[in-house]
Amino acid sequence: MELTIEKLVYGGDGLGRLTEGEVLFVPWSAPGDRLRLSRVPGTAKPAKARIESILEPGPDRAEPRCESFGACGGCQWQHVTPAAQREWKRLIVQESLQRIGKLSDVTVLDTIGSDDIAWHYRNRVQWEVEPEGEELIAPAAYQLGYHAAQSNQVVEFSQCQIIPETLNRVALTLRGFLRESPELASALLRIEAFMNAREEVLLLLEGEKHPQLANLAGRLHQALPQIKGVCHRDTAFKQAAPVSLWGQNFLLETLGGQTFKISCGSFFQTNRHASARLLETLDAHLVPETQSLLDVYAGVGVFALYFKDRMQRVLAVESSRRAMADARENLALNQASNVQLKIGDARAVLRELKDSFDVAIIDPPRAGCQPEVLQWLSANVKRQLLYVSCNPTTLARDLKALAAQGWLIQAVQPIDMFPQTYHVETVVSLIRQLK
Repeated sequence: MELTIEKLVYGGDGLGRLTEGEVLFVPWSAPGDRLRLSRVPGTAKPAKARIESILEPGPDRAEPRCESFGACGGCQWQHVTPAAQREWKRLIVQESLQRIGKLSDVTVLDTIGSDDIAWHYRNRVQWEVEPEGEELIAPAAYQLGYHAAQSNQVVEFSQCQIIPETLNRVALTLRGFLRESPELASALLRIEAFMNAREEVLLLLEGEKHPQLANLAGRLHQALPQIKGVCHRDTAFKQAAPVSLWGQNFLLETLGGQTFKISCGSFFQTNRHASARLLETLDAHLVPETQSLLDVYAGVGVFALYFKDRMQRVLAVESSRRAMADARENLALNQASNVQLKIGDARAVLRELKDSFDVAIIDPPRAGCQPEVLQWLSANVKRQLLYVSCNPTTLARDLKALAAQGWLIQAVQPIDMFPQTYHVETVVSLIRQLK
């Protein structure tokens, strides 16, 4: 088959149509590519196709930097120029609002981002540990890397292009130690690394208990002094809290003029440069003369602390006990006496609240907001909603509901939080519809 790619879609694939009109999804393709393809057997409609040859590259096709690109599932768009990636993210958000949200009159602003911070940006990363080769009974060696595209197999890398050099060194050192001790490696499932702006690193080893874990932690620090702490989470117990093996179990990070304690396993943004742009975007759209702020899905309190000096009172709501424990310490670190914390599921916490607020910031997980949360916000927030989303499809669904409840979409601003991937962060400002 031959076809030309029309556009990129959410999920990362290119979309093209055969002469009879059938739609095909083509991984690793770029808009304008003229391709020779073969259909991937067994894929449902729209069917997938694989590239056999590029007959003519599209105008935005670029040379991938990573030798593992195309096998590794970490990046989908290294073959597209960074500027084109940002434009397609804008178009994907626009298309989601129109198709899912039925919001045809909303204009999406140009995606915030730049070519100079399109690489080596991730300050948090997760590596998988898996036996090497097909001998799974008593493997001689283990791999450390990322999941392959659309697979649970592990792809190793020599130099990941979206993490800093310090984290690349950590990965290579870990891989060397695990190859020396396959028995220890067999106890591990994955390893998470977090690095702050001072290039200090905190590691979380996830898997079964093993007597050599503490020794591994000490060896890692000796090899790389940037590693300031190593923790372990026993995956034999659901919801097990991380236990310190060596050093400290947290790092301090600065963002938006505030200091944050990030404990091992707590969520924090994975791109500090784009996170700063996100805070600036929220700041630019915040309605003036506000006195009260509700921060729902608050995490360790980034938004609550950033706006604390402009509010008489702030309430942060978060379901994760680990994140809320960090948030309590972050209030003390930043002298935030006007910020109150409530832990629990957002629906349950809001249902018991008797207060109203001028502004609410909501930053839900990929599944978006529960309908009960949206209804409570519409009834109890007086002036503005600031919605931060990592999924344009659930964002469009929720905006449709909010528009029906009387909210006017004032601005939709995509932010390129994850260059080289199809993921896009979006900030939406909604104000009360004038009657």
